[in-house]
Amino acid sequence: MKTLYIAAIDIGNRDDNTSRAIEKIKSVNTIFVESYREGSKFLKHIGVKKNMVEFSEHTTYKDLDDIFDILLRENVVLISDCGTPLLEDPGRMLVSRCYEYGINVIALPGVSSITASLMVCPFPIKDFFYAGLLPRNDNDRIKKLKAIKSINTVSIILDTPYRLEKVLAACVKVFSSREALIALDITTENEKIVIDNLQNLHRQFANIKKREFVLIINKE
Repeated sequence: MKTLYIAAIDIGNRDDNTSRAIEKIKSVNTIFVESYREGSKFLKHIGVKKNMVEFSEHTTYKDLDDIFDILLRENVVLISDCGTPLLEDPGRMLVSRCYEYGINVIALPGVSSITASLMVCPFPIKDFFYAGLLPRNDNDRIKKLKAIKSINTVSIILDTPYRLEKVLAACVKVFSSREALIALDITTENEKIVIDNLQNLHRQFANIKKREFVLIINKE
């Protein structure tokens, strides 16, 4: 029986890649990557050349048929551009198909910006709500945040780097001056962890055009 390995890779610090993931990548012939550009960079770093097949947000069900044919013949490793696959990254369609056809799905755990941010967060967290990416539309973003607020627990927002200011502005409108932690470029040499109220965070980072971030909003 063939196997799809879901491998987490680093989110900026190459030393964070696990030996297990690297060895498994070296052992297969084909790697499913989120993008050829980032996949090539990663494979070059670990010193291997592999056949790469792109599996991205643009992959259609028709494309999936051709991609899945590879899995019927050989073991494959799936990686995203960074971090843990399937958390806001493509792959659900493929995993679902694997279970339908009895193909093994094995996780090779590693770095996640979500868990890394939780590890440095001082808030009392017994449970949390993972909101993921917010809607692109400003009004829809506000509606989503209001729904999140009603859940009344710690909330985690992971969004695209270029929407940092918009996300913070929207959070101020909904959560006002609630305490929050923002983790910027975590695990890299530019890592910055700031804990403050949302209004101050918005003022501090309003002019930043693009940075990787995870935002954790306290319960109250």
